[in-house]
Amino acid sequence: MTDLLSWDTGAIIPLESYVRLRANPGYPSAIRWLARAMLESADADPAIAGILKDAGRKVAALCTAMLHVSGGITLPRLKELMTQLGLASPGRARLLLIYMDYLRFIEVRPARPSHSPAVYLPTDKFLNTYTAHLRQVVEATAWIAPAAKQVAGALDDPRTFHALVRHLTQGFLDSSAQGHDVDNYFQVFSHRHAGAQILNQLVSEAPGDSFPPTGSIPFAVATAARRFHVSRPHIRRLFQSAVEAQLIELNDGAVTFTDAGQDMIEWVFATKMIVYLGAVARTFRDVSDQKNVDRDGIAA
Repeated sequence: MTDLLSWDTGAIIPLESYVRLRANPGYPSAIRWLARAMLESADADPAIAGILKDAGRKVAALCTAMLHVSGGITLPRLKELMTQLGLASPGRARLLLIYMDYLRFIEVRPARPSHSPAVYLPTDKFLNTYTAHLRQVVEATAWIAPAAKQVAGALDDPRTFHALVRHLTQGFLDSSAQGHDVDNYFQVFSHRHAGAQILNQLVSEAPGDSFPPTGSIPFAVATAARRFHVSRPHIRRLFQSAVEAQLIELNDGAVTFTDAGQDMIEWVFATKMIVYLGAVARTFRDVSDQKNVDRDGIAA
């Protein structure tokens, strides 16, 4: 428990957190396990595949959960939160709201005052799907801090779910303010359809057990196109952009990350893992405090 709580370092991620994470023997396994879990859950559930397709959709799902637990889902509030996170424009927020409706993740609240924005409610489908997704995220942190398993096991409790969503959102808001030159990463892998899924495949299938991925990683474009429901030219253009950005090298149907690509990818994944660990630590503390309040109240 103490090890998990020590990852709550406040709004700013200190350099020591990166050093500590990289020194943890469970770090490579945590990243590779999460990459495989994201791929497998997307293979099994088209709804999960949809929200993992690019950064905008993934952020829209987190924002939907956050707005639900903090006052209600409306288009103006979604635009504001996604703009703060810096991963989707206000104009795209409307399209993402429509997409969430298409997935039947949200539904309009029947009654509302005239001339006020429509208020949406999350469906059971969304809550079940997103809870399963968050459980995988928390289980990945347990490779680093085993006490996180207690949070993963309690996510069906709305209090735990709400606390984790709040802390994850705040964690990403805080981390987005910490400068690091990763524009190439976001342009190549985050903002293109299936870019994150392709990267997860490369990370999970890299030779050995290390992270960041090293060595030559076999990659069949046609197979990936079928798996991720994008065209082969789309994947080839993505890889060409990665080559031009000096993130990867291509050779005989295999991908090799350059030193610059390894450094950039490792920093992004490390930052996400530290944000996850901090959010899980705060959730653990919130839920433990609430349990103590409930127990003391009953005792009184």
